[in-house]
Amino acid sequence: MPNRRARLLFPIAMIGALTITTGASGPTFWTVATAGEFVRGQSEGVYVNLDGSVSAGPALTSRLSSTAPQVWGLATTTDGSLWAGTGGDGRLVRLRAGQPDVTAFDPDESNIFAVAASGNTVYAATSPDGRVYRLQNGGEAQPFFDPEEKYIWALAVDASGQLWVGTGTPAALYRVDGTGNGQLVYKPPADHVVALAIDAGGHLLAGTESPGRLYRFDGDRPFVLLDSGMTELRAITAMPDGTVYAAAVARGDASTSEDQTTSVSITVAEPPTGGAAAQPPSAPAKRSSLFRIEASGVWESVWDTPDLVYDVAPGPDGSVLAATGPAGRLYRISAGRDVQLYSGVDAKQITRFARGAAGTVPAAFATANPGRVIAIGPGTQSPATYLSPVHDTTSVATWGRLTWESQGGVRLFTRSGNTATPDDSWSDWSAAYTSAAGASVTSPAARYLQWKAELTAGATPARLSAVTVAYLPRNNRPVVTAITVHPPGVVFQRPFANEEGAIAGLDDAVANARRPPGDTPPTPPSPGRRMYAKGLQTFQWKAEDADDDRLTYTLQYRRDGEADWHDLRADLLDTIYVWDTTTTIDGRYFVRVQASDADANAGDRALVGERISEPVTVDNTPPVITVTSDATGGAVRLQVRVQDAVSPIQKLEYSVDGGPWRLVYPADGLADSTDERYEIPVASAAEAARVVVRATDLLQNVTSRSGAGRQPPRPGAGPPR
Repeated sequence: MPNRRARLLFPIAMIGALTITTGASGPTFWTVATAGEFVRGQSEGVYVNLDGSVSAGPALTSRLSSTAPQVWGLATTTDGSLWAGTGGDGRLVRLRAGQPDVTAFDPDESNIFAVAASGNTVYAATSPDGRVYRLQNGGEAQPFFDPEEKYIWALAVDASGQLWVGTGTPAALYRVDGTGNGQLVYKPPADHVVALAIDAGGHLLAGTESPGRLYRFDGDRPFVLLDSGMTELRAITAMPDGTVYAAAVARGDASTSEDQTTSVSITVAEPPTGGAAAQPPSAPAKRSSLFRIEASGVWESVWDTPDLVYDVAPGPDGSVLAATGPAGRLYRISAGRDVQLYSGVDAKQITRFARGAAGTVPAAFATANPGRVIAIGPGTQSPATYLSPVHDTTSVATWGRLTWESQGGVRLFTRSGNTATPDDSWSDWSAAYTSAAGASVTSPAARYLQWKAELTAGATPARLSAVTVAYLPRNNRPVVTAITVHPPGVVFQRPFANEEGAIAGLDDAVANARRPPGDTPPTPPSPGRRMYAKGLQTFQWKAEDADDDRLTYTLQYRRDGEADWHDLRADLLDTIYVWDTTTTIDGRYFVRVQASDADANAGDRALVGERISEPVTVDNTPPVITVTSDATGGAVRLQVRVQDAVSPIQKLEYSVDGGPWRLVYPADGLADSTDERYEIPVASAAEAARVVVRATDLLQNVTSRSGAGRQPPRPGAGPPR
């Protein structure tokens, strides 16, 4: 049996669910059955496994009952309390299990970007005025350290209890002792110090922005562990074995999208009034990279993602967890570089982990937009829910059966709508589907469909491995996009067939009927060598069908001034047709091309698209020539009148005694009508009798007369009478 285990490659936006069409007249099947497909959905308490299945993830509990726009800082004290620093309203909130939230500190500043803890002592850094406050054993906040810089982005406490402070505008790194006396340790050539951590050897690690570098400090001496080549070294975590993981961000130049937290330039002293608060420095991210740095200093990039990584922390079994936005995803990257969607929340960013003892899984994480604190429990989530990506059928569809593969307690729900993003106009969630063997989807017919899975704990762990929805999309009408009317008489040599496997002598209609469902006919070969054949009129057209249905064509014609259409040819497969116009009377005509998808659809679903050509002139009758002679003052002139019932006269020529043809211009100087007059001077009446005139109309009909007004002799005939 093939091994289904596969690495999940990113960017995930490039991975789509499988959609299989069995033919335009049959159903289409939308299947979600791989890790790459499942990861495109939204999860709440579920785990997307590498084998392409979804199972219940860790139990998540919301711990912050009050509302905050963002939570940027999070730390845990030894008494089990969580301390959250918020953005927008600038509060330090204490969270204890089973007790209401307590705002322990409400400074004048609008943001607390960093929180750190040592024992039961908590440090909170405010911005944009850049102060550090200390709370000891749950007491009141006291000013502790006030650097010159405007912003404080990161805090860390080392093994000796000293506080490290990373600032911005400009970048600076301080070490602060227990009395609040700060010492400037280093001013890196950067705009900001945005991340701090302590490694397994007790060394300070610092990440900078512009440029994105990772420093390690041996005492006060800096050493660059990693120059990422990216804009910002955003997050750092140290593993017990001395390995360090660091996340770097490369920014894009585009404006912040509505799916991202509004960024405020860090050179601005105050956040915008009434708007979103300033956040740690980051413009819209173009990509993020996770680097692994060995204790020896050797490093490598282990994961790239289009998401913006906000924080990293140790995970189980030597893995690392990455908190990201703008979709609020939490990823687990194993030591073997496999990537899994670990869990998800209803927030746009996961911003910070509450770090426990070195090497342990974090006990909680924080989010932004909205701001929450989510505790990670020891059990599994029940019920856990997974929301599929929205599926676009491209037209209003009729839903068929919903089937899935699962074990344990799994049930599904569906909803539908006609907007790309679900909103109030969508249908409500359906009643639960409980039979994996299949049930008809009860949601209303619409263009978009989404399903939701609910996994419930039981004797058998719940697991969902595949979901398939059958539907019949609306048939789209074929469109004849263009008709080319070639000049009269222009035809093309029939080309050789260019279809692989074409059978010589097999009728086109039979060959087309034998094609497998969904196999569209090959593109017709380009016309061959251009030729001329009088009395023939060539039409070419282009047609499209959004469903890739096989099309057949009917050509009809109508004479100008008449109401009825008459068939020229039905059930054509080619997109070129030559009309033998000698079979109809002269006049002005219109040709209509009708494209039908009846061969691929049932009778009540078949549709026809059509287009009418520009006017076509049919003229197979030559002009009429009238010749008279005029002898005035001894000079002889032939007066020639040429008339045509349909086409303008193109030219008149004459020849004397079988000599070369000579062009004659009309009396008014321009051949532009169906009735033209010409004058030909000759030497004498005898010469006039030896003149032959030839007239050609615009449709290349030709006639001749002698200068004496008689038809010229046919080859082999006697002298004219």
